Amino acid sequence: MASFNASKFTGVLGMLALGICAELMKAVYSSLGADQFNVPEQREQQKRFFYAFYWMINAGAFVGLFITAQIRDSVQCFGDDCYFLSYIIMAGLMVVSTVIFAAGRSQYKEGPPDTMMIRTVHCVAFAVRKTWDKDRKPVQHWLDRAQDKFDAQLLLDVKVTLRVLLLFCTFPLFWALFYQTFTGMIFQAKRLDGKVGSYRIPPDMSSTANPLLVLALIPVFDFVVYPLLARVGVLTTTTSRMIAGMCFTIIAFLVYALVNMSVEQTFIPPEQARIHVYNALPCQMVVEVPFVKTGQLSVESGGQVVLPSLTVTHGDEVEAKVTASCLSPDMRQVRVRVLGAHETTLLVTSTDVLALPPTLEYIKDEDADTKVRVLAPAHNELNVTLTYDTILHNFQLLEGKTEFQRISPQAYKVMVEEVEVGEAAVYQDGVYDIVITTTDVFLFPMTAPANVHMVWLLPQYVLITIGDVLFTVSGMDFAYSQAPMAMKSSLQAANLFTITVGLWLFAGLTSLSSATGAFKHRPSHEAFLYACLMSVNTIIFIVLIRRNKKSRMRTPVWRHTQVNPVCEPINN
Repeated sequence: MASFNASKFTGVLGMLALGICAELMKAVYSSLGADQFNVPEQREQQKRFFYAFYWMINAGAFVGLFITAQIRDSVQCFGDDCYFLSYIIMAGLMVVSTVIFAAGRSQYKEGPPDTMMIRTVHCVAFAVRKTWDKDRKPVQHWLDRAQDKFDAQLLLDVKVTLRVLLLFCTFPLFWALFYQTFTGMIFQAKRLDGKVGSYRIPPDMSSTANPLLVLALIPVFDFVVYPLLARVGVLTTTTSRMIAGMCFTIIAFLVYALVNMSVEQTFIPPEQARIHVYNALPCQMVVEVPFVKTGQLSVESGGQVVLPSLTVTHGDEVEAKVTASCLSPDMRQVRVRVLGAHETTLLVTSTDVLALPPTLEYIKDEDADTKVRVLAPAHNELNVTLTYDTILHNFQLLEGKTEFQRISPQAYKVMVEEVEVGEAAVYQDGVYDIVITTTDVFLFPMTAPANVHMVWLLPQYVLITIGDVLFTVSGMDFAYSQAPMAMKSSLQAANLFTITVGLWLFAGLTSLSSATGAFKHRPSHEAFLYACLMSVNTIIFIVLIRRNKKSRMRTPVWRHTQVNPVCEPINN
């Protein structure tokens, strides 16, 4: 029976409460803010409010992500990353925000109470029951069967609400893609070179690019892009902007896939094998193997060479000859065992020529962590420690080698029995062998990290942020403007609920791919799949928009304004 873990339970419970409160606040605040404007006189200012509202959300997100990333990278408490301090700071800011909001409560203008949800449910349920009556009469819309019990205005409002909710069904996939900026794109950042001089950008900090770009792009779109496009009649409606946002998201994921392709590792085919040669001698050496066309390969001291892949059958062996002036005798022969899809390491030191067993450890860590093994052929048993500030990684040698360990990327000091013998700087997403000889320490990248800088994340972040600005702000305005007066907050909540559904969808797709291993070590394939799914989703959204417009043309729908009882048509 599994033991009860109080910390996990309280953590999940706290996150659940935080999530519910946050989404309720967003739904109510967005509607409350929009209610402060007199429509139609201030309709343009009301639209601008949604940009300001989303700008504020992302300002808070940027500050929170930036502080959290910095604290995790530099502060430790309770022997681990200091999440506690991050939560304390965020909670303090929330207290300040609540006090400011409460201080202005008497100045707010509140709209009508959102009481129509229960009546809507009763209306829909009644119409569904009437649909199954034997003596039912043909009607133009299935909800019209409830007209003998509910008033015409309610029926029209419910029809509008259901049409909007049907459009909302296309939103979750957008959010499933968008929140890759906090998951998949962070894992992608871990595989990239984040060095800027002596400073290493924490991979978590890459997620701050989205809120930071939102802060920059919202004013640009509001004051520059939209006015310019309006002159030529482009992107003048909320739905056209939402479609454009979906298209930018598709392009962003195509770029995301291409960047992933540039850092993905090439695997050895099952019918081939590979030999990796390390020169830990103080002089140059020559390696000769029968399957190399040139016959001999020269390797500098501290250098390495990957021999061309060779076709093998199970249990093949290859004879290698090593010649060097500092190797006694000056020529050594060794039989190297090779195995399909595996890599064999041939290590040459002044005391021995060692062919290690074939291994699959050349494959990079799936989470982009650094993998390190220590080799010391001259010692059967040895205690080796890698140290960096307060970080310690212990390696216990048996028969001259250790198992691979996953460690953080740092410039370590190599300590043998508490005596410093050298240094080894390892980088994110690399696979390394540290070779300790009687006179020196050598670092050999078994699989080098990707030589792609983190700056190449910027195009995909710019594209997906443009999609975010186009889709999200327009989506909030669309949900508010299309909602009946008594359902403003409810439809805003439904709009926000699509984010939750999108996260569920993303979690389900991720779990499925993890269980099947379909995209293991190939995130580019997953990105291309998401781009294809989003393309289909966009087409469905366009079809539903056109269908919605035709429905409104057949059945004019009216809503009451906030300032007078005169009715005005709904307009996207």
